[in-house]
Amino acid sequence: MLTTIISWLASLLGPIISFIVSRLLPLDDLPEPSGQYAVGFTVLDWIDSDRDEWFTPQAGEKRRLVVQVWYPAATTENLSPATYLDHPVQRLSMVAYQVGLPALLIAHMQNVRCNAFRDAPRDAALVSLPLVLFSHGLGGMKTQNSIQAEELASHGYIVVAVDHAYDAYLTVFSDGSVADYRSAAPAQQTKEEFRAFRTPQLATRTADLSFILDEITRRMACGDPLWKNVQTNQAGVFGHSYGGATSITLAASDCRIAAAAAFDGWLLPLPKHIVNEGLVTPFLYIGQGQWKGEPLNYRLLDKLMRHSENGLIELFPGTRHFDFSDAPQFSRLAKWFGLSGSVSRDRIRVSLNRDLLHFFDAHLLNSITGTDADGQLDDAT
Repeated sequence: MLTTIISWLASLLGPIISFIVSRLLPLDDLPEPSGQYAVGFTVLDWIDSDRDEWFTPQAGEKRRLVVQVWYPAATTENLSPATYLDHPVQRLSMVAYQVGLPALLIAHMQNVRCNAFRDAPRDAALVSLPLVLFSHGLGGMKTQNSIQAEELASHGYIVVAVDHAYDAYLTVFSDGSVADYRSAAPAQQTKEEFRAFRTPQLATRTADLSFILDEITRRMACGDPLWKNVQTNQAGVFGHSYGGATSITLAASDCRIAAAAAFDGWLLPLPKHIVNEGLVTPFLYIGQGQWKGEPLNYRLLDKLMRHSENGLIELFPGTRHFDFSDAPQFSRLAKWFGLSGSVSRDRIRVSLNRDLLHFFDAHLLNSITGTDADGQLDDAT
């Protein structure tokens, strides 16, 4: 009886509390991108029939992925910008867990809107679209850097982000089934145990991105209009945290990658040979002033850069790990909850958008048009 009463009160008071919280702790829609094109997006389920699922014990289960694609839209007439969170009922509790807040405090996040229009027709008049892949962080999600995806798409790029199934905090497939988070490391690992756990996981993530390039190429050959004139052989990649390591590994192993970037990349899982040999592919690292509690991360970065032919480092003292995702852009109060450092959210967003766009313009557009491009990163240390 008591349980029934509590459940009834929760269902009655929950919406009221959520309404009050939304007024006390308002959340902002995503800031508009700066490019000339409207942005469309679509969400697709893909299966890699050549790979068994690494995260599950079922024999013969194939690797399934959900990808989100942002692109320049031909028209957005009669469409409304989408909400930021898909499947909010399923995602909100996980988002709350990730940021360490009660779900009631962020329930109104389901009302936050982005600037992209779902399933808007793609601009078919563009002669050539540079392609950029995105890899999320450990326990992240495909949309966690939507601001950069929208920015690139508004300038004529096509951006593909993936939920690395079982490594994302939640993957929701089109049939309603889900892949939960299974990437948490056991406590008190030795170096050997860490390598044994993370190495195949990183290989799985990297193979996800190579498969995406393969699948796009296959769909182009089949005449899929979404992928018309997309440049798969001179692609870019960027990622946040563990996605940064994934981007580096992909750049080292897949010759179709012409430029790679990491946002506050977590480099400890990188194979030793990559750190020791460096990258031939142009590489941009943007991150915190220092990794507190994990100084080895930047020692590995320094070593990687010493052996890389064309690497740039841009560090922002006063930032925190989630400053390099969408997290601080939802509210100026993000600093109160430890999600953001002392650097203003406007400054970090403008810098990330500008420098990432410039980096890919320099290395991807040059490969398409044959023109020369150069420039300088600002606010670097």
